[in-house]
Formats: sequence, C-alpha cells, structure tokens
Amino acid sequence: MPGYAPATVETVSIPLPNVTVRRPLKRGDDYRLELGAVIARGSTLAAARADLARQLGLTSETVHTDPGFARADDNGDFLVVLDRPWGLDSYLITDAGHRLIGTSNRDRTPAEDAAANRGFTVIPPRR
Repeated sequence: MPGYAPATVETVSIPLPNVTVRRPLKRGDDYRLELGAVIARGSTLAAARADLARQLGLTSETVHTDPGFARADDNGDFLVVLDRPWGLDSYLITDAGHRLIGTSNRDRTPAEDAAANRGFTVIPPRR
C-alpha cells in the first residue's frame, strides 16, 4: 500500500475550458465570467477570476450535501432546499411545475432550513 507525505495546502493553477468572458462596455461595469451555471463578477478581470475560484471551491464543498425536503400541510406540494455556493435555494414543486421561492444564508443545513418553514412537515432522509 503506498504511503503519503504529510498533507499541505497549496494554491494551484488549473486551466478551465469554455469560460465565457464578458468585458464591460462602459466604465463602472463589472467583468463577468460564466462557466456553466456559475457566474462570477469582479471590477477587474483578476477580481472576476478570484470570484470564480471562490465559487468553484464552495461548489466542491456542497456536492455531497443532502437536500432538505418538506411537504405542505394544506395541499401536499413539495419544498426542496438545495445547498448552492451562494446560499440555500428553496424550490416549491407543484403539479404545474417548480419555482424558486427563496434564497437564504448558509448558516444552517438544507434539512434545518426546510424544517424552519411554517406550514410544511419535514420529510426525513432515508438511510
């Protein structure tokens, strides 16, 4: 079995293909970088790159976070809370479709956020 040296934390440079760069047309507007659904902004190109790196780091932290689920007490609609890099997104799922109904800070887990909604009963995760 191979052994490993003690772990270190380093900054690495990784080329990212297909990043769309939108340069500002007028002074005062921000640079905008788009990589799939991730949109980064900054007053300079370097600041936008730093924001993209920060968001990708947060995204990697949220990949294995379980969503929170709840069912509406009155009509049976579902509430799904997803951990995103920018916060917790709450979606209401009805027979007609789904829609984003709110975004909150990441100061609690998605399950705790689903439980905090009045008029909804939490659906516990299956293990």
